[in-house]
Amino acid sequence: MRTFIATCCLLLSTAVLADVNVAMATSPDGALRPRQLNGISYLSGGIGSDEAAAMRGMAKQFNVRMHFVDSTDNSSLSDVTVTLFNARREIILLVLSEGPYLYMNLPQGTYRALIRYGGVIVGQSITVTGSGAGIDLLLRFPPMPAGSNGLIAGAPRR
Repeated sequence: MRTFIATCCLLLSTAVLADVNVAMATSPDGALRPRQLNGISYLSGGIGSDEAAAMRGMAKQFNVRMHFVDSTDNSSLSDVTVTLFNARREIILLVLSEGPYLYMNLPQGTYRALIRYGGVIVGQSITVTGSGAGIDLLLRFPPMPAGSNGLIAGAPRR
């Protein structure tokens, strides 16, 4: 039941994200700048070799690092939705990735992430300790079928 409710929340939040014009996290000089939401600093991007190199150069500044790839050819993915829940099952971060990398600075604690690409939702537990060690997550997704709108269930046929 909890999975169903979380999936419904994720789908509804994704629909809201589709209508939001997401501003790039870059400054006028083109440098990547972290964003803040609910006290969480995060950075999303990595499109193109220059931006990908810049993101990898900033990786050590973040304690949780996600990398999204296609499972068939390891190509980079963007437009991946990440919904992060705290231990009280409250949504504390909802991000539509702007590239294959999503880096976050999370306070010490236990989290649950629901990561969606196309019709696939992956659940991932994340435990941030006080040790200072970073967490690297490589998330592989199957390619979206041609002509897919990315929904789990298609529109009803008439």
